[in-house]
Amino acid sequence: MALIVQKFGGTSVGTPERVRSVAKRIARTYEEGHQLVVVVSAMGHTTDELIELAHKVSDNPPHREMDMLLTAGERISMALLCMALADQRVPAISLTGSQSGIITDQSHRRARIRRILGDRVRTALSQKNVVIVAGFQGVSETKEVTTLGRGGSDTTAVALAAALSAKVCEIFTDVDGVYSADPRIVPQAKFLKTIPHDLMVEMATRGAGVLHPRSVELAKQFKVALRVRNSLNENEGTEVINRMKDASMEEYQVTGATADDSKILLRVTLTRPTVLGALLERAALSHLSILSPIFVDGEVRFFSDRDGEVDWRKNLEKLSLEGFVSKYELWPEIIPLSVIGDRFSQDGLALQKIVEVLAQVDIQVTFGTSSPLAMTVGIQKSRAAEGVRALHSAFMENNHAS
Repeated sequence: MALIVQKFGGTSVGTPERVRSVAKRIARTYEEGHQLVVVVSAMGHTTDELIELAHKVSDNPPHREMDMLLTAGERISMALLCMALADQRVPAISLTGSQSGIITDQSHRRARIRRILGDRVRTALSQKNVVIVAGFQGVSETKEVTTLGRGGSDTTAVALAAALSAKVCEIFTDVDGVYSADPRIVPQAKFLKTIPHDLMVEMATRGAGVLHPRSVELAKQFKVALRVRNSLNENEGTEVINRMKDASMEEYQVTGATADDSKILLRVTLTRPTVLGALLERAALSHLSILSPIFVDGEVRFFSDRDGEVDWRKNLEKLSLEGFVSKYELWPEIIPLSVIGDRFSQDGLALQKIVEVLAQVDIQVTFGTSSPLAMTVGIQKSRAAEGVRALHSAFMENNHAS
């Protein structure tokens, strides 16, 4: 039978009852004759609680020690799930990222996977075991424990599926799949049975939440069949696919609307326009994201991950001392609100429509950017849900629904 990689997120293993429920689901798949590699996240809010604990004992916890601390969350989940599987009479073994041979670069908190050895995983599978792997973590060439950043368990699962030539990678979460908006915010959000890789990357990058963009990019690169499913039911979920032919010609189409409160706005004034490369290089070396940048007359504005705020301040201060940056500001209350779709470049009024729709509900736009696949504006974090509802109504429930 087939080799399947499954990933269960924090809500799916958030309580002992849910851990036992996941074990029963795994047991059913195992009894069908499949080989199984299961990647798990930390239970519930464990990662956030560990981060909070770290900051109670240290004003500036070293990244290396944070990785040592945070990887404990996934190790707890993997051990508990193996115990629950033992009660189901399913042979299982738990492995950390390093034991699984997930080799990363040397960055702490935001490491990138370089390769996967997977020898112990293959051996355990050959011995008829279900292999439970701690997500979100790996080990560097210098044998340092590393973490992959927020959403890293998705990346772990897809990378393992690629390395092991799995038939499919199933990402289990607490919703039925991918929607045109967060159904908790927009009850009439449209369920998407399929979504192309590039649009899923845009949705994930801009706050969709159900998948991490790095995992989708890996799935496309290594041709991994990827599906998002609900751990609480047997629905088939959403399949992430290659591009299909579209019935429309040049009219733009809309897939969804998102807001991302895990991002903040940065505004950086360079000493001269030609030193932009210094800023981009520093961000790349630190694996700090830059989303929807605008560069005008030596000033650049962009969004980046909220949990990188401390690192941004360190890097920008250093760039200031080196003579590259004259001023910088971080605006944690401004977040990106986006409409994702296709061929926005064919209609110059699409971005204007966003501004007008938000103005009708008295939401002020800080700035806006547009690309063929996404339009993003900056708004107050406190108005995010209202903004998503307004844009979803205007774009998805009227003339341009996909």
